[in-house]
Amino acid sequence: MKHQAVPYEQVLVLASALEQELKRLRRWDEMPLSEEKFEDMGAFGSQTMTFEQWLQFVLIPRIQTIVEEKGEFPDESMLAAYAIRNFDGDPDANGIHDLLYNLDDLINAIDDETHEPLDTPKQNSDVVVSGSDTIPPVLFTLAELLPQCKAEDLENQLQTIDTFLSVLSPHVRTTLSEMIRQAAKKTEDPSCRLRLEKAAFDIEKGSRATPPYDHAEAMKKYTEDHKKSFPV
Repeated sequence: MKHQAVPYEQVLVLASALEQELKRLRRWDEMPLSEEKFEDMGAFGSQTMTFEQWLQFVLIPRIQTIVEEKGEFPDESMLAAYAIRNFDGDPDANGIHDLLYNLDDLINAIDDETHEPLDTPKQNSDVVVSGSDTIPPVLFTLAELLPQCKAEDLENQLQTIDTFLSVLSPHVRTTLSEMIRQAAKKTEDPSCRLRLEKAAFDIEKGSRATPPYDHAEAMKKYTEDHKKSFPV
């Protein structure tokens, strides 16, 4: 039987971070899949769609539904194990794997009442705990990638950081802002360096690094780009 203290908020934060990482890597489809793709799709959608599409169109919506309905998560989650096989030889997907590992760790920790409460931070744990003042390893990975990001990729990366900031303790802001300042020093592009410096300043003073993701605006941009690429 599942522990009653289900960490819905933490799971939702990781799902949101997974969405932002897929967008950063340009592995997020703006258009929905056909209904046929969901018929006999097999484990992790392997029969009819890519793993990234399964994450977007099956896993993330399923998590959102469970959270909204305060439902139960599966008894066992093995997302990271499948991700290792699927992303073999794909170093760009390390961030996706790290987030899936965190999801596995968090969901699999929802056990019986013999375990300590799930809102108690554990030493050296990779699980993102609400109110924790420990920066999870995935954020260090994201910070290391910042100097190589440009334009939209940089904004997506910063949005992912904002997602974690929404659940972590405010005490992490000073350290995280310094991590971003160090990334700015390693950034060659002047405009990106200034963007990172501003993000570091905003985070330190308690604000977001970026505006919230605007799905309507993103769809509008996608439609405009599509018309340019495929004129009638």
